[in-house]
Amino acid sequence: MRFVVVDSMSQFLKAYFPQVAVLVAIFVLLGALNLLTGAGLLEARQEFDRRNLYQFFEAGSFDNDLVLNSYLLPAVAEHEKLSNLHLLNLDRDRLAYIARKEGKAVAVAVPASAEDGFNGKIDLLIAVDMFGRISAARVIEDIDAEQLFGVVDVIDSKWMNGFAGNSMRDILRLSWQPITAENEYDQFVGASITPKSVANQIYDALVFYQSNRIELIRGAGED
Repeated sequence: MRFVVVDSMSQFLKAYFPQVAVLVAIFVLLGALNLLTGAGLLEARQEFDRRNLYQFFEAGSFDNDLVLNSYLLPAVAEHEKLSNLHLLNLDRDRLAYIARKEGKAVAVAVPASAEDGFNGKIDLLIAVDMFGRISAARVIEDIDAEQLFGVVDVIDSKWMNGFAGNSMRDILRLSWQPITAENEYDQFVGASITPKSVANQIYDALVFYQSNRIELIRGAGED
């Protein structure tokens, strides 16, 4: 009986081997294409962020890959290594980016979210140097996505540019400076948010940075 089964299987393989081989080859090819497509998409997302992150730091001030030298900040209130994480007001996991020159940290871009009275929150990214001065603060376009990469889509704002070069003690003054450029208020964030709420969130982000500067510049996953 066993010989009959083996013989039948042998005949089956001889008859259908070409078709089976073709199917196997197709599945292998599709799997390879999926891997390549996924890797290519990730690389494209990372390159998108890499290009946009250049505007947060002074040209020539860093020589590392900002996208790969990052620190994951989870959207939680408590963290075993970070303090005052709640000050960032995050509603999704985001990355902080560490700029280095010859291996030494020179600045960190910290994410935060400001409350928008009607539309939820707006995403911010604030780059701070080792002296606590803001090198750039920007509103990040809300792409309604959970990805960690491909998200640094900056909304241009002359008013936000005014934060550059300032430190914590300057934030109160900036919070009362109106957005005066024509149409910038709507382009910036919409009519439901105020300069004060944005300035307050930037201040809180600076407090978080000062509380966690050593941990942030070490980088995630380092001992």
